[in-house]
Amino acid sequence: MKKIPVILSIVSSVAFLFLVTISYGGDGGGGVTPNALPASLDSFYPPKAGQPLYLLNMLAMDNLFLGIAVDVMEDDLQGARGNYEEFKSRYLETLEMIPEWREYFLSEPVEKLGTELKEGDKGKVMSAFGEVGKICHECHISNMVKVQQKYHWGDFGEISVNDPLSKELTDYSTFKQYLATSMAGISVNLRQGQTENARRQFAGFKERFQALKTVCLNCHDQERRYFIDDSVTSLLDELGQTLDKQPVDLEAVMGFIQGIGRESCAKCHLVHVPAAFAEVR
Repeated sequence: MKKIPVILSIVSSVAFLFLVTISYGGDGGGGVTPNALPASLDSFYPPKAGQPLYLLNMLAMDNLFLGIAVDVMEDDLQGARGNYEEFKSRYLETLEMIPEWREYFLSEPVEKLGTELKEGDKGKVMSAFGEVGKICHECHISNMVKVQQKYHWGDFGEISVNDPLSKELTDYSTFKQYLATSMAGISVNLRQGQTENARRQFAGFKERFQALKTVCLNCHDQERRYFIDDSVTSLLDELGQTLDKQPVDLEAVMGFIQGIGRESCAKCHLVHVPAAFAEVR
């Protein structure tokens, strides 16, 4: 993966913080673009269903499908034929779950796979196996990301944060603007020769960054690391120590700010912003 040039990293990160407002604002989201997915899918995912039934069905079908290949490679054609029959049954069942996706569930490649298994030519079996795999691939390319965005990710518009500076419960978009402003305020004030203001902005940014850790629990049921772990907070500490020195080394300060932007902000946004933007109506 190509690295973002250092000179652009902090600019990109701060820009991301403001761009996210587009997704978090408005009526609070609540799903991908209307009509992007068939309404019948809702019946097979929480909250209407107790479990992600469609996903579980797909996983079961995938296991049976791969079982065909495993058995063929082990010269167990009888086992492969058994897995095929179960796979075909599950395939037809899945087709009936979402009638709107019937066009994806082609029958000819599946029937051909069954025919080749009866004939027993391993090369032809695996060729037919690949053709069925293409059916899965085409449907996944068209729909998988949208399904994950709607049913896996929470509603970003429902997230709120206790802002440690205002002492108020703040919606996430506003909080991220506060956070971005505090971060930018450090370098802005230093360039203007206002060192004490820069230090105050850093103190606010550090408090808000610590509060950001609580946001993860809105969606995750386990403690998160990665973007808010010790490696990032150590950069915060070093930034604070650099700001306490006299005179303040602007280049060193910018290096730490860019490091935070690159290692925390930008990487977190690469994971979460696509899902947030999918909620724009």
